[in-house]
Amino acid sequence: MTANKVTHIPGTFLIEASASFLNGAGLGEGEDRNVTIVKTFRDGSNRVPYVSSQSWKRWLRNTLIEETGWPASELRALHVNAKGNTDKIGGEFNPVDFPEDDIFGYMRAEKKSDDEDDDSADAKDSKKSPKGKKVKALTRSSPFSASILVSLRKTGWQGKDEAFVHLKEGTPQPYTTEFYNTNLQGIFCLNYRRLGVFSNIGDRIELDEDKAEEFMAKKKVKVIDSKESGKVYEIENANDVRKTRAAELLKSLSKLRGGAKQAAFGTDVSPKVLIVAGSTCGNPIFNNLFIDDGNGPQLKVDTLKEVVRDYADRICTPVFVGIRKGYLKNENAVSSLSGIRENGISFHICTPIEAANEISKLL
Repeated sequence: MTANKVTHIPGTFLIEASASFLNGAGLGEGEDRNVTIVKTFRDGSNRVPYVSSQSWKRWLRNTLIEETGWPASELRALHVNAKGNTDKIGGEFNPVDFPEDDIFGYMRAEKKSDDEDDDSADAKDSKKSPKGKKVKALTRSSPFSASILVSLRKTGWQGKDEAFVHLKEGTPQPYTTEFYNTNLQGIFCLNYRRLGVFSNIGDRIELDEDKAEEFMAKKKVKVIDSKESGKVYEIENANDVRKTRAAELLKSLSKLRGGAKQAAFGTDVSPKVLIVAGSTCGNPIFNNLFIDDGNGPQLKVDTLKEVVRDYADRICTPVFVGIRKGYLKNENAVSSLSGIRENGISFHICTPIEAANEISKLL
């Protein structure tokens, strides 16, 4: 078992969301038009609360920038339509100088440069092409894939906060906010080997072709594969860059912060459980590992052991199980994993922050 085989980093985590409102869905329907509700989906007859992947990954992006001081790939207007409204937005589209773009990806749709005197923000954002020439779509799918955050409790999670806005004169105005009392489970998998690698093959363009020429001249990237249909670029000192970016991402995840209505429902969204390992496959194997029967969250220890047995030939690091003391109802059973080996794979019991730090050392 050698850590240098790592191609992917799968993991799962659990957030304590007691009396929380982290992702809103606007106002209720019918008689509840004065109620601000949380996002939910239907599971049979039950409404199950969740936080969208887009939402919590934005928390992670912000945490990552705050923790590292890296330059942020700020969203900005790229094009304004005839009515003067922004209809295209984007960040820097620069995964070399902006690690955020490398990790989370981006998309800039195909466009025509028909008017050389186009004054739109989109035209100013990139070099002009010959009249009538199509500029290929610039798309980098995120190496970091993630699920929504799903409530462990299907029932018994719902609460309502009845409140009033008190006026200097006149009748106080009532309003209601729905909230949840539950724990939220998330799953992720980082495609570690894609960090710092950009494929411009055929119609798939990950690195802006004009920027690629500039980066080559400045020796910031090199070509690692060249075909008639295009090239594959890799950032210089790729191994070191890859390790740093992956490590900082995982460390930021362990210290995650963010969420809606924090002034009214202040919630610590840093994981209370974080399970992570290095592997040689892209399966997000640590899924559906938690339950809550109404008495509190539990880790399905036997299920975790079974997963590790089945994927032992593809797991190439210890499995780090980071838990916050006093959180899991079966903490003793989880702690008993320490020292156990399943088909040669060991478990390391620690805190969530230590789990992120320890896996980072093995990259």
